[in-house]
Amino acid sequence: MNMSNINSTRKSSYSHFSATERGEIAAYLKMGKKPVEIARLLGRHRSTICREIKRGSVEQVKDKNGKQTFFNAYFADSGQRVYETNRQKSSYLKLNGCSARFIAQLESALTANIRLHSVDSFVQTYKVNHPEEVVPSTKTIYRYIKEGLLAIKPIDLPKMVSIRKRSKKVMKTNKKTLGKSIEERPEYINDRSEFGHWEIDLILGKKTKGEAVMLTLVERQTRYALGVKLEDKQSQTINRAVTHLISQYPIASITADNGSEFSLLSTLEAVDVYFAHPYSSHERGTNENFNGLLREYVPKGTKTTTPKEVAAIEHWINHYPKRLFNYKSPVEMLKLANFNLKFGTFLLKLHNTGNFLM
Repeated sequence: MNMSNINSTRKSSYSHFSATERGEIAAYLKMGKKPVEIARLLGRHRSTICREIKRGSVEQVKDKNGKQTFFNAYFADSGQRVYETNRQKSSYLKLNGCSARFIAQLESALTANIRLHSVDSFVQTYKVNHPEEVVPSTKTIYRYIKEGLLAIKPIDLPKMVSIRKRSKKVMKTNKKTLGKSIEERPEYINDRSEFGHWEIDLILGKKTKGEAVMLTLVERQTRYALGVKLEDKQSQTINRAVTHLISQYPIASITADNGSEFSLLSTLEAVDVYFAHPYSSHERGTNENFNGLLREYVPKGTKTTTPKEVAAIEHWINHYPKRLFNYKSPVEMLKLANFNLKFGTFLLKLHNTGNFLM
């Protein structure tokens, strides 16, 4: 190493240390120089030098008068080795190094009118089905999208689009609970250990009086969903629909919000009905998450879709792989659920049609 320029100061600019610079750091330390002085000599920030010294230090032992003393010493080759290892871990896969078939199928799947996958679920299921192919990570795919390297745009993935921050609403507390409070709901429902407990909600298209609405129910354990298009949101209309669903499907309990449209649910005798606290949509998180997916196809302010379209969308959502279930879909989870004999026809219908929509 040439030490003739020991007193020169280099122009400060961010870059990774070279092997030569690491050798200089080791030499300066042996000369007894402090990190602040080494930083000045190399044109680096003091904290950058300190991190490099820590990264490349190796514990040493010194025997003096029969007594062992432990200390850390910086070695240039150790620092270089750690750097190269970290670099290999952090560097993302270049696009031209990926499977071309994977990229083509990814772009096709995520730009389709009906998306059967999220980025993550597509990546993970493709890796399982094609272990021999070079497939980038989910994080890398999002990076490709942000850099404009794929035909997929952020607008194709609603969760990538920035959401305008809303001002906090003042919490109202004067609204009474319609019936049995969610606080009375048993723990086996809360912890999702038992199948057959559903959350209910209404999806409105255009907020016009007399406009058709969509009634949705989501099973808490499997996240399986039922969808029904109704002529209006009157409580009597909803009760008739729910009564029919109870006769057809394994519904042991229903959790609703405190809206007046659900005011007659507490009169149902066949199931237990619980009401969330007023203005507390987070207490029905399962249904809220489902509605978020549904809103990709029925945006607020648009006319409610036809029953056939509702069936197609619900079918898609029920076959949508979820990371929560190790990339199994609600349909697959439903088939794994333990069914009471009372609901044997329900299971048979699932195998025959895969769709339960009215």
